[in-house]
Amino acid sequence: MFISKQRTTILDSQTIDGVTFGDKVIIEPNAVIYENCEIGENCVIGAGAVLRPYTKILNNTIFGTLSVSEGYNIIGNYTTIHAQCHLTQGMSIGNEVFIAPFFIASNTPEITVGRHGTSPDEKPFILYGVIEDNVRIGINVSVVPGIRIGHDSLIYQNTLITKDIEPYSIIKAGTDMVGRKIGEIEH
Repeated sequence: MFISKQRTTILDSQTIDGVTFGDKVIIEPNAVIYENCEIGENCVIGAGAVLRPYTKILNNTIFGTLSVSEGYNIIGNYTTIHAQCHLTQGMSIGNEVFIAPFFIASNTPEITVGRHGTSPDEKPFILYGVIEDNVRIGINVSVVPGIRIGHDSLIYQNTLITKDIEPYSIIKAGTDMVGRKIGEIEH
């Protein structure tokens, strides 16, 4: 596990404590990066961020302050995950995506009886989420398990996404309130 010091660290292509870094990676203070993570070149990992095992971040990407990747996630090129976002395990996030602060994605549709929400004698049912290329997500958006957000979509702030979103959609605040398709002409 790689734990950054009290100052910003700039790393060039190397492997430290089981974490692979590309060239010119900036790690801000108090970030925690678990083994088997990969961080591409020209990335920034924000202060206090947590990357659990098997998080893969491609090139030129920002993973914001106090954000968490629960592992087994892939985050594309030129993507920004802003401050205080939570990516549940198994997310796939495309290229050139922007996610504003306080985004939350979940992957378990049911919380079972038992410690930490999981019964010791059953394996939790997990649904993985996908955010395709060029998606823009506003502040304070939540996504239920197993959702696909289509490429080139815009999700306004304070929205709960409970169903798949078609490409080029504009989703207004509330629950899945589809506005117009991007590119449609208003009369």
